[in-house]
Amino acid sequence: MRAVREREPGNEWQTLWFSTRKSAWSSLALVPSDGDVDVGRAAAHLVEAGLLHGERPVSLMDAQGIHLSNVQPFLDRLVDLVRRGEWVIVTVDSLQNNPAGLPIVRATSCALLVVRLGCSLLDSARSTIEALGRERLLGSVVIDVPHGSAAQHPSPLHELSAGR
Repeated sequence: MRAVREREPGNEWQTLWFSTRKSAWSSLALVPSDGDVDVGRAAAHLVEAGLLHGERPVSLMDAQGIHLSNVQPFLDRLVDLVRRGEWVIVTVDSLQNNPAGLPIVRATSCALLVVRLGCSLLDSARSTIEALGRERLLGSVVIDVPHGSAAQHPSPLHELSAGR
């Protein structure tokens, strides 16, 4: 097992960061393919990689568990951060579990679909892509979450696959 420093993401996450930056975006939503995929740690690793790069500030906005009545204030804050020149990574729940995330994802520049190796359901991934619109999808990332203590550090297996 490889040790991961607290503020330095692994090479895989840094590579994923640079792969996402090949496209122009100011806000990027991480969308789980289904309810069994946790995008929180993946988002934190991407933010850390972006901060290491240091080109501009990178923020994380967590919309997991958001209620529809809180979507507009969330979007107002997102727009404010983008106007200040920050890159913003946004996490949402699976759209099947919380459809209030859909207007948030649609308000971001683009989205990454996050699937979990051996656990994600193909039908859920397809319906998520359909709900988002393939044109909004920057790509997908497959994460591997090993059992045991390493579960806190998911690893991306594929950087980006056909999106834009």
